[in-house]
Amino acid sequence: MALACVSCDFGEGDAKVPGEPLGTFEVIAELDRSTCGTGALGSTDLWEFEVQLSKDFDQLFWLNGREVIPGRIASDGESFEFDTRVQVEVLEPEPGLLGCTLNRQDRASGQLDYKKEAVTSFSGRLTFAYIPTSDSDCSPLIGVEGGFSVLPCEMKYDLVGSNTDEN
Repeated sequence: MALACVSCDFGEGDAKVPGEPLGTFEVIAELDRSTCGTGALGSTDLWEFEVQLSKDFDQLFWLNGREVIPGRIASDGESFEFDTRVQVEVLEPEPGLLGCTLNRQDRASGQLDYKKEAVTSFSGRLTFAYIPTSDSDCSPLIGVEGGFSVLPCEMKYDLVGSNTDEN
């Protein structure tokens, strides 16, 4: 899931943690539905990764080891939302071919679960939307293994994250 997971891997060279750390979370993502097609971009029905969360007032930060993705915490102190966008060249232009560049829009939303003022887990939904740019020809990626059934399309995952830090 090269394009879908680019913002989700937790790895070496961790980004600086802003605000108050909430912990490291082992996340299980289960595919709810996809209009992109089975196995689009190497996607799987079940996907596991780690992420760090931190907060600063009404901001929630998703730290994937490469970058800090800022989000919002609602006034209830539990509901959260992240929105990010990235443009990815999937097929390079060649003489006589436009190539394919996709706008990927990611949205995560959910609920933080607290126990004694510590976030013990969270649940939510993560959506990846893939939209070709107007100057792209993504038709070589339609109907091929590892490609797409249709573009634009979306993948929706249900998320459950468990805090792995000892409190």
